[in-house]
Amino acid sequence: MSPELIEAAAIKLFSEKTYPVVGMRDISDAVGLLPGSLYVHISKKEDLLQRIVENGIQRYLDAIEPVVESDQTAPERLRGAINAHMGVLAESLEQTRVAFHQWTYLASTGRRRVVKLRRRYEALFSQIIDEGIEAGEFRSVKSARVTVLAIIGMLNSATEWFSPTGELTAEEIAEVLTDGVLTGLEA
Repeated sequence: MSPELIEAAAIKLFSEKTYPVVGMRDISDAVGLLPGSLYVHISKKEDLLQRIVENGIQRYLDAIEPVVESDQTAPERLRGAINAHMGVLAESLEQTRVAFHQWTYLASTGRRRVVKLRRRYEALFSQIIDEGIEAGEFRSVKSARVTVLAIIGMLNSATEWFSPTGELTAEEIAEVLTDGVLTGLEA
């Protein structure tokens, strides 16, 4: 039994039922193993959640970091970052639901590691906004941090309403979202 299959089953279960409701027996049933046999592959359920959350956030970092580090204008980088976010969401909706909304079930050590990743994610958007304000591409705002948190909140809430089979593609939704954000930030 591959760890990837176990992780995929756990992602589906955690996404549908939430981490606290899912037991090791549920995971073992989903992959066709006896509960005792599952422990050969994972030591405890929380380790599985930790891996799912960290890998989920890392996917976003890997997609957005190159956009932020490019030499495009701040509005272009913001558009690219939002588009990259929505692209990852379209590929990993269930994992994103778990990574962005169930990390709080982790114990303090694991939670601290996730908070570091979440801060890196926030810092990417902060860099774009700060550099855009400094370059005069965005207007000065009362609180750049609140602006960044509003953008992130908008993106994170997409896990609740986005559907890969919906009327608009992830790219089209990213365009609509970015147009709204950029209208509010126009210099």
